[in-house]
Amino acid sequence: MGFFARFDPVARAVERARRALREAAGLARRSVTLPDGRAVVMLDGGPAGDARAPLVMVHGIGASKDHWPRLARPLAARLRVIAPDLPGFGESDAEGDFSMAAQAEAVVALADTLGLETFHLAGSSMGGRIAAEVAHRHPERLRSLWLLAPAGAQGERPSEMIENLLAGQGIPLFSRTAAEYAATLRYTMSRPPDIPRPALRVLAAESAAHYDLNHAIFATMSQELATGPTTETLLDGLAVPTLITWGADDRVLHPSGATTLAAGLPDATVEVMPDTGHLPLLEDPETTAAAYLAFLDARGL
Repeated sequence: MGFFARFDPVARAVERARRALREAAGLARRSVTLPDGRAVVMLDGGPAGDARAPLVMVHGIGASKDHWPRLARPLAARLRVIAPDLPGFGESDAEGDFSMAAQAEAVVALADTLGLETFHLAGSSMGGRIAAEVAHRHPERLRSLWLLAPAGAQGERPSEMIENLLAGQGIPLFSRTAAEYAATLRYTMSRPPDIPRPALRVLAAESAAHYDLNHAIFATMSQELATGPTTETLLDGLAVPTLITWGADDRVLHPSGATTLAAGLPDATVEVMPDTGHLPLLEDPETTAAAYLAFLDARGL
């Protein structure tokens, strides 16, 4: 929380709500230092002393570790859950290379720092592409891969957002005002939460503080996707068991991408969720988590 926000009762209430969600999921805030000296702040929790491989969860652009606690709550009852702020996001250091390829190496560096030889890996949107980069470069490290509407899939049809961007319209994912923040929620989710107006003001101010950096990272990401391999190419033939989760009503990235991704994977399960937009982890966390746990059970993981 920023210095001036500490004197704002609404900002303090928003922060208390975040902490309550973390505590309900059994997640504790931790900070670790990567080998390159950057500090990464993360949420970490789950069964004490559990020897099973943990689940590392990678957020999307404009997001943070606090997108995960609602989904993590049912998952952390069964396995250790680790949700970092990627470098440049949330509370982690905002320095270094923010390309998706570099972020993939930061995820692996975090796993090394935590002593994780193998782990399950989940990624939402941009985080899904980062997870695909990790899977392509280090498949031996992964027990399973979970892609939630990942970026960079060629897909069968362009999404509403992609069509609008090609037509010269702005990016609907970032905001600076309460009205813009509410519009972003409506765009990214079919079932957006009902947030009180005072809390919207606080959340919009937090978003505005990262607005320019998010735009710069989006530009870098777009260049990578335009000149680099598709996510299908990165994952082609990957033997790691993979669950692909997508909202049927996703306006940001078209759900037809799930079909083209699964076509190149020898062990893939596709879960398309009805009445759900780009963020199933926030819109229907219980159903989303149940599908992942069923996926692990079906493979003895």
